[in-house]
Parts: sequence; structure tokens; C-alpha cells
Amino acid sequence: MMPRTLFGRTALVIVLVSFVFQLFTIAVATYFALMPLGRHATRDLAALMIDTAQAWQTAPVAERPGLQDRIGRLHRLRVQDPSGEAESFARMLPYFRLLETFLSARTGEAVELRTSRSEDGTQWYWADLPVAGSKVRVGFPASRVDVQPWLAMLLIFSVGALVTLVTSAWLARWLIAPLAGLAVATQRIGQGRRPEPLAETGPTELAALAREFNRMGVQVEELLANRTTLLAGISHDLRTPLARIRLALGMLSENPAPELFERVLSDVDDMNELIARCLEVSRDFAEQDSVELDLCDLLAGVAAEHAHTGVELRGRKGADCRLCVRPLALKRIVSNLVDNAVRYGAGQPIDIEYRVADGVVEICILDRGPGIPEQEREAVFRPFYRLEPSRSSSTGGSGLGLAIVRQIATANGWAVDLRPREGGGTAACVQIPLGAATVE
Repeated sequence: MMPRTLFGRTALVIVLVSFVFQLFTIAVATYFALMPLGRHATRDLAALMIDTAQAWQTAPVAERPGLQDRIGRLHRLRVQDPSGEAESFARMLPYFRLLETFLSARTGEAVELRTSRSEDGTQWYWADLPVAGSKVRVGFPASRVDVQPWLAMLLIFSVGALVTLVTSAWLARWLIAPLAGLAVATQRIGQGRRPEPLAETGPTELAALAREFNRMGVQVEELLANRTTLLAGISHDLRTPLARIRLALGMLSENPAPELFERVLSDVDDMNELIARCLEVSRDFAEQDSVELDLCDLLAGVAAEHAHTGVELRGRKGADCRLCVRPLALKRIVSNLVDNAVRYGAGQPIDIEYRVADGVVEICILDRGPGIPEQEREAVFRPFYRLEPSRSSSTGGSGLGLAIVRQIATANGWAVDLRPREGGGTAACVQIPLGAATVE
């Protein structure tokens, strides 16, 4: 049964692959190394045994004891006339079958090895070899072929299996542990809590995954904080006009003056604008599909929508550029930046331009307003943050424009910043990676 955990499956796959490779290695070593060595060794032993039998048969009887002693000392063989009992045995080693095959081939008769034990307990293997019409028994002790390949293979396989199990368990845990930590951290994010930063160590892929997850955790926390601030700001900004409307309605019952009606209508318009901005945020974040568009056409459309403001909008055309982006998101960013430039640009002409450099398409909205102090350039991206101390929308807008710009840009993998413009004013720029663009 396949394990359910990734650790179990990874370890199982590593173990199975290692076992199969071990079996393959043993088979290759046996076929290409052990078997050829065994054939050479048995062929040489068969020739030596036959030569010994022939020398024994031709030697005078008086010289045979000396010959027997010399053969035993030099070759660890024993030669004698067939006598004594010898019995068959189970041939577990291919060595014995190979030796029988070469002995039979050299003598021209079927030769079968038999075994017996001497008085000292030594096991001997015998072959009755035909020489000149008679039989000569030649034998060798078991210590001459004291090899245990099956035991060696079993030992290799057992040790290999143990090493494989330990290594696979360690390797699987080493690879899976970061993913387990990632799963726990993901659960914490799902519960609305920020997890502890993951260690950005280990293999390149896991380190990159941990780094991106940590960055996502920071972004999610910032997003939640911005949404909380957004809700609090909406509640605050709606409460103020509602209180004024309630007061005006009370006064209208006693004094139906036209200016009270105008004040109520103005407050209703402010509330509608605030609600419309919130709906825009929801719609822009809900957009999923990217489409190809001409950047020049999009910027020209934004400029046309702001023609009624009475502020001159000047465009500087760059290289023909086509982007594959979410059109509503990009249009919302550019439109909000233009709104900001119109509001704070002191009525001076506003320049809209773009350029392609260093793998990035950069769109800039440039005004000639009073500029933004350096220490405030990041703070203005927070929801409902205004440079003016007044909370009145007539002096500082709703405080959502740049916050919406930053959140939409971050959600799409873009960057947006504010910088001082040479000669005075502010340059609001959004950078889009060139991977999403086609420049002609």
C-alpha cells in the first residue's frame, strides 16, 4: 500500500530504486567478473588435476610417495588410486559444475565430483580421472575453493539495504522538513496569523521557495493591515457626513433653508465618492485575465477622460509598446496617479510619458506641484493618509488614491514609487517587467 505522506512516498521510491540498482549491480558483477574468473580458475585446476593424474600413472610405484608429497606441498592436491568411500554432494557453487565440465571435456568422459572427510575432519573433493585405461583419483581440500559468493552477496545486499534505508530516510526528511514547515506556516496564514519566517537555507529551489513565502507573508500582513485601516477609515469618513446629514435634517424641520439642502447633497456626494472608490478596489482586484493592449492607446484614453479637468495633459510617445497585462488594473493605477497630479499640480501642465530600459517598462506621471517631502513619500501610500492635517476631502481627497495604486501594483508584481521631479514637482512612476511587454 502506497504511503499517504510525502516523506513516506519519497523514502519508498528511493529504497526501491536503490534495491533494484543493487540487484542489477550484483548481476552485472557476477556475469562479467565472477563467472569469467570462475571459468579461468576451474579450467586451470582441471588441467592441473589431469596432469597430476597422468604423472602419477606413469611414475614408478616406488616414487609415488615422494611425488604425492611434492604435489601436496606445491599444488595442495592429493592423488591416489581409487579407494575409500566418496559420496555425492549438493553443488551450491557454480564452481563445481564448471570444474566437472572442463574435466569431462579434457578426458572425453563424464566426470563427477564426490566428497569425503579425512580423519582430521578436513573435507575433500575427489574426481576419478581415466588415464591409460585405469582410474586415478585426484582431490583437493575444501580450503582450496573456500569461497562463499552467496554469503558475500547477502552481506553486500544486507549492508546496502541498511545504508539505503538510513540514507533514504535522512534524505527524504531533509527534503521534506522545509515543506512541512511551509505547510504549518500556510495554516497560520489561513488562520489570520503571521508565521515565523522560514529559514532561507538548503537547496536553491527550497531556499527560493522560503524566500518568496516570507515575502508573501509580509505582503499578506501589510494587505490585512491596509484592509483594516481601509475599513476603519471608511467607517470614520462615513460617520462624519452622516452626522452632518442628521443635524441638517433636524434643522430642516425648523428652518428649511436652501443652503442646508445643498450641504446634505454635498455630504451625499462625498459618501458616494468614497463608496465608489471602495467598489473600484474590489473590481480591480477581482480582474483575473490579462490581455494584450497598446500602451499608447491606454495612456491616450486616460488623458481623454481627464480632459474636463481644465489642466493640460501632455503625452510624450516612446517606442511602440504592447503589454500583456490586466487592463483595468493598469488603467486604474495610471488614472489615480493622474488624479493625484491634477489635484496637487497647482494647475500646471501634466506630462505623461513612458520609456523602456533595463528590462522594465516605466510609466511616469509628472506634475509641477509643491512636491512631497522625502520622509512622507512612503507614508502617502497608506490608506487615508493625507499630507494636510485636515480630514476634509475638499482639501486632500479621500486619501485612498495612492493606497489603491500601491495595492494593485503589488498584486500584479509591479512597482510604484514617488520621486522629485527635476525643476520642481513630483514624478509618480510605475514599473512593469519587460517580460510582460513587447517592444517594437
